[in-house]
Amino acid sequence: MEEEKSVAELISEITEFNDISLYLMDKDVDEAMATVIKLITKPNVPATVAAPLVVKLQALSTKFALQAKYYMLYGTTETKEEKTRKKNTMMTLSAELEKLSNAVKYLVKN
Repeated sequence: MEEEKSVAELISEITEFNDISLYLMDKDVDEAMATVIKLITKPNVPATVAAPLVVKLQALSTKFALQAKYYMLYGTTETKEEKTRKKNTMMTLSAELEKLSNAVKYLVKN
């Protein structure tokens, strides 16, 4: 039986994910990327796992959308360029997790 890999091990397998992880330093970003990697490697989601997975993906999507708004609207000590980079990353994470959540819902319906 294949041994479960840690979140860090999964993320480090994709260089870009690792770079994003190191840049943002957010455990929820790491969790989202690890979930994406797991779904890439094992896309067949059992029905018993699907509902909690959809809720998890939607919750992470919501968090990232709110963080994107924070970087867009509120002052921080970061430069405008840094805030824009983080905002765009969070918006992309949010939108793509939403799509992934919808795909899991569709998978379960069929």
